[in-house]
Amino acid sequence: MGTYLSADELYRYLHISKRKLKFLLENGYIPCIDTGKKTHRFLIKISDAKDFKRRMDTESGFLSELYGQFNSGIYKPRKKLIEPTPENCRAFQKFLAERWADYPDALPTRLAAELIGCAPQRVGDWMRKGVISSVSIGGVRYCSKGEFIAYCASPNMLRKLGAGRYRELIAEFISLTES
Repeated sequence: MGTYLSADELYRYLHISKRKLKFLLENGYIPCIDTGKKTHRFLIKISDAKDFKRRMDTESGFLSELYGQFNSGIYKPRKKLIEPTPENCRAFQKFLAERWADYPDALPTRLAAELIGCAPQRVGDWMRKGVISSVSIGGVRYCSKGEFIAYCASPNMLRKLGAGRYRELIAEFISLTES
């Protein structure tokens, strides 16, 4: 049975709730074998689990039709603060460069994450995926401040809106441009 995962193993692997996993399995989002038992009901091929995880990580908008369905609160879609046009991206990039001028040109992962209010693991993921180049010195990973700013001002990032600190930066930029 080494080629299959149980639902318990799969929800941990995918980092999703048991409730969401049960819905995905019962509605055919993830191919599985339904044994019909009360416990250990589903068997999922490891290859199917890896393929689903890859799609979750790489395809933007994947499962977007389910957004908010598994939250305990009322779903409120976020409104865009800024339209990610090339002009807005350049202006926001200039704003961030001025705002972060006193920081070193090589940002440690933790500091980069603090600047936009996200987890250091997220910045580490961007480095591993090659979105931002990095170098490791003495066990600490550093990225170029210029590359980091360019990515933070990219249309891709502006569409996501990200963490609270990042939204605050966008709101501050908007208030400066409107005045």
